[in-house]
Amino acid sequence: MTRTKKIFIGLLAFLPLIASAVFLIFFFTSFFPEIVKMDHEHGDVTPEFFFSNMMGFIACVIALIFVQLGLMIYFIIHAMNNKRVKNEERIIWVLVFIFASTIGFPIYWGIRIWPEEKPESNFVKM
Repeated sequence: MTRTKKIFIGLLAFLPLIASAVFLIFFFTSFFPEIVKMDHEHGDVTPEFFFSNMMGFIACVIALIFVQLGLMIYFIIHAMNNKRVKNEERIIWVLVFIFASTIGFPIYWGIRIWPEEKPESNFVKM
C-alpha cells in the first residue's frame, strides 16, 4: 500500500472521532442555547421552524453516518484479508469495529495499516 493511500485512510479513520467532537461542541454552543431561547421567547415552537434551523446539522450527521458505515465495511474487509493479523485477532477487530468503531478505526490504522511491513529475515527460525 502506498504512503499516500495510508495517509488518506488515516484521515478517514480519524474523521468520525473529530466530527463527533465538533458536533458535540456545536450542540452545546449553538443548538442547545437556541432551544432554551425558543422555549422562553416563543413558547410553543412549530416543528417546521425548529428543523429549518437545523437542516445543515442534520445533513452533516447523515453524511457522517454513511462515511462511518463505509469505513466499517472497509476496515472489516481489510482486517479479514490482512495476512499479518492472526485468526483470533481478526474476530476481536471485527467486534471492535462493530461496537466501538469511532475509537477502533484510528487504533487499527495506527497498529496495522500505518507501520511499514518488515521484510522476512534470512535467518532460519528455530
